[in-house]
Amino acid sequence: MARRKIPYNKRATTYEEQITILRRHGVVISDEAKAKEYLADIGYYRLGFYLYPFELTYPHLDNRRQHNVKPGTCIEDIVALYYFDIDLRNILNKYLSRIEVAIRTTIVYELSNKYKSNPTWFVDSNVVSANFIRKFPGEAYRSIRNKLPIQRHHSKYTGQFAPAWKTMEYMTLGNLEVLYDSLVWDRDKRLISSHFKELAIETFKSYLTALREVRNACAHGNLLFGMTLSSGIRTGEACASFNGNDNQTFKGALRVIDYLLRQVSVNRANDMWREIYKATYLLYQKTPSMRPIVENQMGIIVPEKSAFRRGIEAIVSKIVNFRRKKHL
Repeated sequence: MARRKIPYNKRATTYEEQITILRRHGVVISDEAKAKEYLADIGYYRLGFYLYPFELTYPHLDNRRQHNVKPGTCIEDIVALYYFDIDLRNILNKYLSRIEVAIRTTIVYELSNKYKSNPTWFVDSNVVSANFIRKFPGEAYRSIRNKLPIQRHHSKYTGQFAPAWKTMEYMTLGNLEVLYDSLVWDRDKRLISSHFKELAIETFKSYLTALREVRNACAHGNLLFGMTLSSGIRTGEACASFNGNDNQTFKGALRVIDYLLRQVSVNRANDMWREIYKATYLLYQKTPSMRPIVENQMGIIVPEKSAFRRGIEAIVSKIVNFRRKKHL
């Protein structure tokens, strides 16, 4: 039975009113001027997303939610989680780009060499679906055609489309995902997926979907913390098994990112984790209570005491000291 809708009667609030509401829910605010800076910089509504993990009723976000936070929760704890999410998006963005380039290069190289006689195989009904071909000019090529290298191509050569190695340079990760799914022959799909040591084509497709959704979240400033994927990641080389609904969360997506990046470069994958560990350790320095939530929900386990861990601590100490001096 559909839930009965009610009129929306909430109104905009001032910074002072927002501070009063936060205090009513148990958030400790010792410096009102600083709290106003946070609210002016981040926004009350966006900051509210990062309030969830501190609430007594978390992880319930339905009618069981009461908004009251755990005793001792400071506004600085919430802001620390907000900046951690930003740091994580910035870290992942560059490594997702590395994976995206590798996937694009693989598709272009393998299929362009397989279909040498047709440089525009991506609109050939013997290679891709008729539906993809029908939609491609309006949904993808319209913006691609505006790129200067593509304009120069069309000013010199005949034909509706530039060849794959030019056109696909400007296709988004979403475009590549749709193209992969639209390939007529499973053997062509497997030609791509096997490059990343995943022979199950539907599993590889689920990897592409997870990558695209995390990439979009990073690019558009959406939350990674508590992120839910639109469809589940299939078990495979990246994830032999999942606990609970991990295959529909950021935790599962991070395993896919790690796996695919390792197929591209083990060194880059190690670099990614070093950066993630530094950002996570810095969060724990500010708000230790976040450790179990980050570990359980995001799958980020900072290594215990070791030369590697001591290196992280030294770097984080320098960051903290720099920020302290900056605010003196």
